[in-house]
Amino acid sequence: MKILVVGSSAREHALAWRLSVGASPAEVTVVPGNPGIARDYRCVSGEVTPDLLERESPDLVVVGPAAPLVAGLADEVRRLGIPVVGPPAEAARLGGSKTAAKEMMVRHGIPTPPFRSCSDTDQALAAVDDLGIPVVVKADGLTRGSGVTVCTSRDAAEVAIDGALRQRRFGAAGERVVIEKHLRGDGVSLTVLVDESGYLLMPVARSYEQAGEGGQGPNTSGMGAIIPNPAVSPGIIQSIEDLIIKPSIEAIHQEAAPGAGAYRGFLHFGLILSDDGPQMVDYKIRFGDPEAQVTLPLLEGDFAGLLLGLAQGRLMEAARESSFGVRSGAACSVVAVAAGYPGPSSPGEFLHDQRGGDEARQGTSMVFFHEVQEEGAGLSTAGGRVLTVSAVAGDPDEARLRAYQRMLQLSFRGITFRRDIGGDPVISRVMEEGDVFLPQFSKRGGLLPVVVQEVESGDILMVAYANDEALEETLTSRRAAFWSTSRNRLWIKGETSGDTLTVEEVRVDCDQDALLYRVRLNGQGVCHTRQADGTHRRRCFYRSVKERRELSFSDCPHEAPHHGSESGGCCS
Repeated sequence: MKILVVGSSAREHALAWRLSVGASPAEVTVVPGNPGIARDYRCVSGEVTPDLLERESPDLVVVGPAAPLVAGLADEVRRLGIPVVGPPAEAARLGGSKTAAKEMMVRHGIPTPPFRSCSDTDQALAAVDDLGIPVVVKADGLTRGSGVTVCTSRDAAEVAIDGALRQRRFGAAGERVVIEKHLRGDGVSLTVLVDESGYLLMPVARSYEQAGEGGQGPNTSGMGAIIPNPAVSPGIIQSIEDLIIKPSIEAIHQEAAPGAGAYRGFLHFGLILSDDGPQMVDYKIRFGDPEAQVTLPLLEGDFAGLLLGLAQGRLMEAARESSFGVRSGAACSVVAVAAGYPGPSSPGEFLHDQRGGDEARQGTSMVFFHEVQEEGAGLSTAGGRVLTVSAVAGDPDEARLRAYQRMLQLSFRGITFRRDIGGDPVISRVMEEGDVFLPQFSKRGGLLPVVVQEVESGDILMVAYANDEALEETLTSRRAAFWSTSRNRLWIKGETSGDTLTVEEVRVDCDQDALLYRVRLNGQGVCHTRQADGTHRRRCFYRSVKERRELSFSDCPHEAPHHGSESGGCCS
C-alpha cells in the first residue's frame, strides 16, 4: 500500500514509522517532511496539489496537522477519489475556532468550564472580572504554538488580552479570544478515531504542556506525555466516554452540513478532572502532539489497514480485520526544545547523537524529529521544538528511565527538556543505575578526568584528561588515548616514548563525569620523569605528602630523586 503522510513534525515522523512497520508495512512518503524524517522515509517538498497526487498515486492520504484540514485539504483529496484520514473543512471548524467548539459543547450539554468569547479588549476584561481569577486566555483560531496563557492575576490577563487583540501577536487567529475559567485538576489527553461506523479509543495519556518543571512557566505545544495516565481509572474512563466522548461524536454527526461528508479522522480530547467531574477543555481535529509519539509505539495490528478502513468509513470492521490492539505496558515521550522556547530561539545548533542516527528508531526507544535542518552530514536545530524521544517498557517507571537514557545521548547547545515527565525527576537514577554509557563532557567543559590503574597490581599510575575524541579512540583501539591540554591535541600514551598502555577495561563513576582506565603497561613506566638509572618512572604518584607539607619519595629505590627530568608533564 502506498501512503502519503502530510506534515513536517515529529507527529508525522511517528505516523510514518508506525505505518511502515508490522506484518503489512506500507510504502510511506511524507509531504513535505523535514531532514530528520528524510533519513528514514522519502520526503517530497512543497504542498499537496492535484498534480502531486496524480504523480504519487497514493492508496491513502493521512493528514497530520490541523491547518490544511481547516483549509479543506481532505475535501480536495476526496474529490479526486482518494481515501483520506481527516475531517471535511465544515467539521474541522471545531479545531479552527475555540468559540465554535465551546458553543457546540454548550448546545449539547457537554460539561466544560465557563467561558466568554470576546473580540475587543473591554469586553474581554469584563469577562475576566465576571469569571474571576484565575482564567485562561486563548486565541480563538489556530496558532503556531499553544496560543494559550494561564493567568493568575488580572494584570497578567490584561497583558495576554492586549497581546492577542491589540498587538495581533497571533495574527488573524487572535482577532477573537476565549476567556475561560481555569479549573484545577489532573489533565487527560485522549485521541479517538471517528467515522460514521463508530469510534475507537486510543490509550489515555497525560500530557505536560507547561515549559517548566512542576507545571511552571508558559504553555507550550507539549513538553512530553506518558501512558497510562495515573489519574485515570476504568471508572473515570467510562465517565469520560459517557459524558464527553459519545455526546461530542453524536453532536458532530448531527450538526454535519448536508453534502459535507462524514467525519473520518482523528479527534483529540483535552480534559480536566475537576472536583465536579471531567470537564471538556478543547478539541483538536488531529492526533495530538506529543500524544501521537507516546501512543503509536503501543499500538498492535495492521495500522495501515486500520487507517484505510477509517478513510473508507468502515472503521469498526477494519479494527477487526487489522487485529487492532494495545500492548500491555507503558510509554513515555520527552520533547527537547531549543533555548528560549516557547519564545524566539536561535537555529543552527548542531545535533550530536552518541548512539548514531542509524539506530534512532530501533529497540525500545525512538527519536522523532520536529524542527531540524541539514548541517553537513548531520542535523542542526531549525526552530523551538527540535525532537521527541519515546520509549516503551513493561511499566511506567522503566519507560521513563529508557526515555531519559536516550535523551541524555542527544545534545545540542542550549538543549532543554523537562525532567519530570511522568513523575519526579529521574536523571540521577538514569546516571547512577542505568545501563547506558552517558559520559558528561558538557559538565566539565568538554574534558573528563581519567584515572589510570594497572590491572595486575592495582596501582594508580597517572591521571590525565579525555574528550569525546580521545575516549572514542580508546574504546576503538584499546590504546590509552587522552587529550593533551598543553599541546591541545589528541595524545596516545607512548607515541614518543614507546611505553604504551593497553586498556583492558574502561569504567565510569556514579555521576558519569570521571573515567577509570584499567591498563597493562607495555614498557618501563608512564611518567615523563626519570629514575636514578635514567629510565622512566613507573608511575606519576611517586611522592607522599608528610607533616609540614614536606614531600617524601616512596620507599621504592627506583623512585628516588633524580635531577635532569624532561620538561613537560605526563598529564598535560
